[in-house]
Amino acid sequence: MVEYQVIPFAGYPICLIKTNKHLTNKELSFFDSLGQRTHEYGGLQLTNQDNILNNKELKKVKKFIFDYFNEYVEKVLEIDNKFVMCNSWGTLQNKGNYHPLHSHRNAFFSSVYYISAEESSITFTTQKSKIMEGYYVDYKIKNYNCFNSTSWKLDIESGDLVIFPGELSHYSDPSTSKNKRKLIGASYFIKGTLGVQTDYNRITV
Repeated sequence: MVEYQVIPFAGYPICLIKTNKHLTNKELSFFDSLGQRTHEYGGLQLTNQDNILNNKELKKVKKFIFDYFNEYVEKVLEIDNKFVMCNSWGTLQNKGNYHPLHSHRNAFFSSVYYISAEESSITFTTQKSKIMEGYYVDYKIKNYNCFNSTSWKLDIESGDLVIFPGELSHYSDPSTSKNKRKLIGASYFIKGTLGVQTDYNRITV
């Protein structure tokens, strides 16, 4: 049974899905064969190729990631709009490597699927907590929660899929495992007709 956890951190609909899905030896071998370049910060490796899920060797991987994303749209967002996967890429991190703080441009939503993730986590962060948005004041925190915090850390295991709005800043801590941390990232954009004709704001993307 697939386990869904929805975290409304700062009002953002973050979803952690325990897929229990793992790449086959053939899929993993192809992923490992992709050329890489070193990120200027964090020491992590990024695939030279983008849209890696369009390769026929990863066709089944693309399908199950996109299927879970569509369930997120239907069951978490509960909206009737359609989305397309507009890009995908891979990263690898050796011991001591990390993914620096960043967000994803040109993406309504993003996802991260963890191929191999020993002792891993992803941390989301905002400048203000949700209750700071009206008045930017300090307050005494009794227990940290997703409404009074400016960061939220999710512990990650291999096979996990995390979906979140692309604008939400996030990072990973340095890897402490002797085994490589491997993941596939993807971004999604809305498509179809938006708005209604009676408000004169309807557009087609």
